[in-house]
Amino acid sequence: MEYDVIIVGGGPAGAMAGVSAGKVGVKVLLLEEDKEVGIPLACGEGVSKKRLEEFVKVKENWIATKIEGAKFYSPSGRSFWVKYPEVGYILERKIFDRDLIAMACNEGVEVKVGTKVVGLSREGVKTTRGEIKGKIIIGADGVKGRIGKWAGIDTTLTSKDFWIGYELLLGGVDVKVGEIEFYFGREIAPGGYGWVFPKGEGLANVGVGVYPLLANERVTKYLKRLIKKRFKTYSVLGEYVSIIPTKILKNLVNNNVCVVGDSGRLVDPISGGGIGNALLSGKIAGEVAGESIKRGEIRYLKEYEKRWFSLEGRNMRFRMKVRDVFMKLKDEDLEILFDFGERNFGNKTINEINEMKIIRGIIKFSPKLFKLGVHLLR
Repeated sequence: MEYDVIIVGGGPAGAMAGVSAGKVGVKVLLLEEDKEVGIPLACGEGVSKKRLEEFVKVKENWIATKIEGAKFYSPSGRSFWVKYPEVGYILERKIFDRDLIAMACNEGVEVKVGTKVVGLSREGVKTTRGEIKGKIIIGADGVKGRIGKWAGIDTTLTSKDFWIGYELLLGGVDVKVGEIEFYFGREIAPGGYGWVFPKGEGLANVGVGVYPLLANERVTKYLKRLIKKRFKTYSVLGEYVSIIPTKILKNLVNNNVCVVGDSGRLVDPISGGGIGNALLSGKIAGEVAGESIKRGEIRYLKEYEKRWFSLEGRNMRFRMKVRDVFMKLKDEDLEILFDFGERNFGNKTINEINEMKIIRGIIKFSPKLFKLGVHLLR
């Protein structure tokens, strides 16, 4: 059997690509290597409410908790709270991912789990079960990025192009539901941050994202340090390790292959969050793939790349600059940023964030950070 579109990977990017391509009315096959969608989990499960609602009608059973604000901790242990009503959700990713796949099935997409793709061919993909023919291939295979590599798209990650994420699901912990926590400093998470994302009473995702070039210890030690600092008692209910790419690719399309989500390195360079960009890239790729088939022009797939960079290219490049500046900050610099944050946002309620306005304010606030931050405004 031959398909118009083959999607490799059943995460949010792949599922949304399936939904979009299916709506166009083309024949779509989605292949998932694992035997169950949403497993294993490698995510803090946080997502912007506004961004999620751009793509789907949110179901109550997707939501573990609603985020109402955040508490920030400086390297020295100072803290302040910012109220941000209904800013986002902590998801139940296993349920969320499963339901997205179900949405794709409802659009006519055929799904095969437990099917590993081991290469590309002239007419489709090679799997451990044999070759499957397809006209367009969408790589949604996560951080592995093998589909892109096989197609000639440079998805290679060097040590400067990713964070290492390490997270534990903890039970029996003292957390406030609706209040997420962020921890900064070289002892907790060099080049990144630590987080506590409550999922319910006494339950939380607790993790760190560490930039390997700045780390002098194993990522497990950083997380243990955060947990020891934050909790008196706890039980470990789950363990997750992930690679979080922070790289902008020059190309997202080559011939009849395109890459989406983590496979396309479309992760927020500041937060490391990937769900929103996964949904957006999957939606665009699925639509364009379907349009390409309908038009009988495979080369039209390049339109996906154009649309993505038109919508998000400038924002991604800006956020990459911010990330590069953040990497250079020492703990004393982070304390200055904390002073700025506490003065302008501490114990206040906000409804939106203007990043450029914040950067201008930081540069004006601290002459010491002026040289580092001024090029962000260019």
